[in-house]
Amino acid sequence: MRPAAPSLVVVLALTLLAGCGGGGGKPQQEEAAKQRERAPQPRQEQHTVVPTVETTPVSHSGDAADDAAIWVNPSDPARSTIIGTDKLGGIAVYDRAGTQLQYRDENATYNNVDLRTDFPLGDQRVALVAASDRTRYYTSDQTQYHRRIVLYSVDPATGTLTDPVGTIRADYEPYGLCMYRSQESGRFYVFVTGRNLVGDLDGYVEQWELSDNGSGQIDAEKVRSFGVGSLSEGCVADDEMGHLYLAEEEVGIWKYPAEPNEELDRLLVDAAGPEGPLVADVEGLAIAYGPNGTGYLLASSQGNSSYTVYRREGSNAYLQTFTVGDGGDTDGTTDTDGIDVSTASLGSSFPSGLFVAQDGTNTTPSGTTENQNYKLVPLQHILEP
Repeated sequence: MRPAAPSLVVVLALTLLAGCGGGGGKPQQEEAAKQRERAPQPRQEQHTVVPTVETTPVSHSGDAADDAAIWVNPSDPARSTIIGTDKLGGIAVYDRAGTQLQYRDENATYNNVDLRTDFPLGDQRVALVAASDRTRYYTSDQTQYHRRIVLYSVDPATGTLTDPVGTIRADYEPYGLCMYRSQESGRFYVFVTGRNLVGDLDGYVEQWELSDNGSGQIDAEKVRSFGVGSLSEGCVADDEMGHLYLAEEEVGIWKYPAEPNEELDRLLVDAAGPEGPLVADVEGLAIAYGPNGTGYLLASSQGNSSYTVYRREGSNAYLQTFTVGDGGDTDGTTDTDGIDVSTASLGSSFPSGLFVAQDGTNTTPSGTTENQNYKLVPLQHILEP
């Protein structure tokens, strides 16, 4: 597809941002602050949990690890795996003990990752994994470039990733990413948050519908695009309730309708502020599903290296804040980007579920700094302190 002329792209981008009511910058922060003042402020209860497992460090030094997704093995949950991005090279798969089972060195800059199970591909139902790749892929004459979303499936025998089963071209920088399966239609989607669409313009979102193309690969059709207001990365979709949650990094957490044909009415879940509980940058988001529509929305409050917990139902009332501290031979977390959570029982080590968080500074008991990695916490330590 030939890219549009720069002037047209600018017009389209500005129209998208204006159309959703997201002006960005100071007006957005003022709007968020006003809504927060009108909302009841629950007492902030903070506690510390410790990780019981940490993964093998990622292959590259510096700011490399970013986001994780948990694949639950349907036949043997104790053999479930964690998929984590290395944004300086590729994507890795770990077992519950943190051991690296696979590293796909794609010479890519993978940022966010998410998955959905039961995707119809050929004569099978597969776990589909999507990752945002910020690498520039140039044309042969080096005059133009694009970026992409890469799609894999999970090998159910090993919990590792297959060769790619599809790609989506992105003519902007794909930053955050999350997947959604509609309860209304059964269709699968991937949401992509864009960065630097034109110049310094951020806060762009696209929604793509995914389908089997009949030859073992996946096709994608863009069904919606809109603006948030300013830089946004973390997102998560609630499949059962049809909500999309977006983290506008300097502003707070927004809740949108996830269905592509719905109006872009949004609600503020919580605003970021220097006194907390949510402190910018607002980063990863995850949903812990409970029975009968209950559960929790979790967020990475990177500004104070903590995590906030909200009710999944209703108006997403704030419940608590927790930090991940040092425990035994495993250090805690700081400056977390991506998170994920599962309420499935994953064997004796994680009987009530699992919380995974990226660690910005991975330190050994002796004080040595190693490459970044991911920390694993039994979910009952967080939700039943």
